[in-house]
Amino acid sequence: MPTTTSPGESGTAALSTRFGACLLFSANALARSLTTIGDGEFAQLGLSYSHAYLLNEIALNPGMTPTYLSETLLLSPSTITRLIEKLEGKGLARREMVGKHTMVFATQAGEDLAPAVDRAWQANWAKFSEKLGEDNALALTRQIFAAAERLNADPSGE
Repeated sequence: MPTTTSPGESGTAALSTRFGACLLFSANALARSLTTIGDGEFAQLGLSYSHAYLLNEIALNPGMTPTYLSETLLLSPSTITRLIEKLEGKGLARREMVGKHTMVFATQAGEDLAPAVDRAWQANWAKFSEKLGEDNALALTRQIFAAAERLNADPSGE
């Protein structure tokens, strides 16, 4: 881990912390900052951002399987199950067995809440863009997602 400069820099710019050049530290610090902003918007709807993303997905794509949702949202199957159960408890989602497959649907209340979720999502983007700049926010989003996909392709890191 570099200790005093950002990757690609020649040592002229000191970081505010010696951990600033550590990808793991920096990614987690970024995640905490983004989560704080996101939770503020989604909390107004009584949802965490994970619940909001799941509700958005099942409202847009009714009848998806938990496996599909797990792959789409890059979450473990057990996490998806927990999130679905929470949405069911709030009356926003329901599961239905179709043959041997479990399908997930938004309830009418979930469908009614979906536009507000979309507005909260857009409000989050506006805050991120304001703080980072629109072009930087777009570039960072693409770069982080591409990295997540590559790392998730081989989670062992080998």
